[in-house]
Amino acid sequence: MNADPLAQLRDIYLPAAPSWWPPAPGWWVLAVVLLLSVVWAARVAWRRWQARAPIRAAELLLQSVFAHGNADSEAVHACNELLKRVLVAALDMQPLGKLSGDDWLRALDSISQTQNFSQGPGRALGTARFAPDQPIARAQLHQAVAGLLKQLQPGNVAQAQAAIRASHEEVAR
Repeated sequence: MNADPLAQLRDIYLPAAPSWWPPAPGWWVLAVVLLLSVVWAARVAWRRWQARAPIRAAELLLQSVFAHGNADSEAVHACNELLKRVLVAALDMQPLGKLSGDDWLRALDSISQTQNFSQGPGRALGTARFAPDQPIARAQLHQAVAGLLKQLQPGNVAQAQAAIRASHEEVAR
């Protein structure tokens, strides 16, 4: 008889390491959630990019207006038309289409959150654009209009309402 009972025990065999495939159900849920988040984020980014297409096109047109060395009056009229087309047609700020003169300049100030149009170089976009041989500060006008285009956010109804409100408040005074 053997006096040592531990000698009768056999070695322990470790089980095989668990396989990484198939993953546990929690990993499947996480993968689906991540996939849906990536699809959603891509869709939002695509919609924003598409919504800014008119603004990007306007920025390119603005560059070409000032790059071709047009006469001052042509550049001013082109800037005014460009802003009207972007704001009214592309961004659907319909009430701005009726504005002109100082009301238009105040609306542009409200959108750009500056005084560049009612008191600065953008003043040329008001009734001054009809004056013969009206000198303009081309570089400053270009910067003012480009700054306004950078401020624009597609679908921002508050921006349009604030612009219209600002022009109507000045008329009421």
